[in-house]
Parts: sequence; structure tokens; C-alpha cells
Amino acid sequence: MVMRDGKIIKTVPAEGVVITDIARWMVGRDVNTAQRQAREFDYENKPVILSLENLWVDMPGEVVRNVNLNVHQGEILGIGGMAGQGKLGIPNGAMGLFPAGGKITFEGKQIELNNPRNFLNAGMAFVSEDRRGVGLLLDETLEWNISFTAMQVQEKYLKKYLGGAIKWRDQDAIEAETSNYVKQMEIRCTSTKQKAKELSGGNQQKVCLAKAFAVAPKLLFVSEPTRGIDIGAKSLVLKALRKYNEESGTTIIMISSELEELRAICDRIAIISDGKVFGILPATTDSAQFGLLMVGQTSALQEGGSV
Repeated sequence: MVMRDGKIIKTVPAEGVVITDIARWMVGRDVNTAQRQAREFDYENKPVILSLENLWVDMPGEVVRNVNLNVHQGEILGIGGMAGQGKLGIPNGAMGLFPAGGKITFEGKQIELNNPRNFLNAGMAFVSEDRRGVGLLLDETLEWNISFTAMQVQEKYLKKYLGGAIKWRDQDAIEAETSNYVKQMEIRCTSTKQKAKELSGGNQQKVCLAKAFAVAPKLLFVSEPTRGIDIGAKSLVLKALRKYNEESGTTIIMISSELEELRAICDRIAIISDGKVFGILPATTDSAQFGLLMVGQTSALQEGGSV
């Protein structure tokens, strides 16, 4: 019996079953070749933009201990793994939302941990898996949701008078920027003045992405971006991430329970097991090899991966 996400997905006689079959069933559906947006990305010749050394995070339900990982400028790196093994804890700890220790270096400079503002000021952003609890101001308009962080951290969308002594919100700029994101990301709403809580889950997620894009980050963590949204919205969200990466050069770290969605847009995928990076494989690697890593089989690393 093989289970995935709390559901029985396969029941077969034990005799004759090989571990690669089990691994493939564990990771779920295979991504359609037409959906996978393969590209040539020579990460080895790109500088390391983010380095995690011996990172540990104290987050309920997550095990993160001794994570070591280098992320290269401009790549889309996926982070996957079984539930509770640490994949969600990494961005939440790295961005200061939960107590963390170890060392994080961004663009060659060490960032002091446990203070979200330090990471925002350095040029990083985070789209949380908890969009309703952390990602959105549910009772505020789309305009306010998309502009708030950029206004607070970078003083965007502000008119300054008397040498900056007086600052006033530039409502015209906010409306124009929000309208642009609504059009680009196909956010279904009655107007930019509609409250975030009135949108569907998929459209709320698009607002979360627009909010992150508005700060023009150098590096963006995106955690479970397609959780709880319909198939059509999932496709739009993944395309928006790939497009933003290609047009802006922003490095993206995408964390997801859906391996095949990681394979659809990522360049490499790191598998987290027991709170550590168990291995890293090219996204084009067969899904069964990722499943083997998830269950502790290092033979998958012979397929061109690394630890």
C-alpha cells in the first residue's frame, strides 16, 4: 500500500514490486512534456547569490537541522520532500519568521538572522504558504495589498516634499501599478479597490505574487504557490514565476509538495529529508529518482546529482 498526502494511491501485491515503482507512485503524476518549460541554464558558471550553512529552524511540524545549500544567481531552484521533513521550515527560518541559527550569506555579505527586515533590506522577498494568515491584508484593497510592503520598506509610491521631510502617498502611481499587475497576471476582480478577502484562492495567490514582484527582489522565496487553487490558476501562477525570472533575472527558490510542478519550471531540485539536503538533481531527471531520494536511496545521485 502506497500513500500520498494522507490518501491511498496504490495497492499492489508486494511480490515483484521494485523500489523505483514505489518511488514513482510516491511523487505522483508525471508532468506532461509540453508543460515542462525546459531551458538551458549553466548554473555552474553563475555566481552564488545565497549560501545557507548549518541552518537550523525551530518551526512547529518541521524538522530543519544542518541545512547546507548554495543558490546561483538567476536560477530557479526547487525544494521538495515529504511532509514535515523541513522544506517549509527553510524559507520561514531564512526570512526570520521562526527562530533560526547557522549562517546565511547573501551577495557575499552575512545577514543577521531572526529579523525579517534585514532580509527585506538586503533585497529578498517571501511569498508564504499561509497566504491568508501571513501573505495578505484580507480587509484591505488590492491596491493596498500590492503596494504596502514596497511603500514601507523601499518608500516606493510616495511623493516627497521639503527634502523628504513630508511624505504623501502617490495614489495615482499605486492605482497604475495595481492595474498593470491585474492585467498582466489575469487577476479576476471587480476593481483594484476590491478587498482581498473577496477574491478566490487562485486570485489571492496572484495578489501575493504581485506584492512580491512590486518590491523588485533580487531573490524570491515562494512557498507552496499552487496550494489550494484550481488547475487553471496553477498554470498561470507557474507561468508568472517563470516569466518574472526570465524578464527580471530574479533568483527564485520555489518550495512545493508537488514535485511535478517543480520539474515544470525549475532548473535544479533539492530534496530535503530529515531536516537536511539529501541530494540535488537536475529538474529533467526522471521522477522516480527524486522519489528514491525522498526515501533515503542515494543511488539517485548517480544520475548527475550532488549532495
